Amino acid sequence: MSNNDKNPENIHSATTPEECEKMEEKYGWKLKDIRFNKEQEILKVDCVFEGEQTSFEDSRYDN
Repeated sequence: MSNNDKNPENIHSATTPEECEKMEEKYGWKLKDIRFNKEQEILKVDCVFEGEQTSFEDSRYDN
């Protein structure tokens, strides 16, 4: 996994490669790779997008 200033990666896990494509479309991220994770039972792929890491944390309670 490479995550440096020249080529930052935004990685999110998903159940299928199709879910990576849905994230790409929904959030406007550019999908650059799909990595299969054989050790995971449910989230079997890591979707690798171009750009800085983002979070899906719920910010509704931030002041």
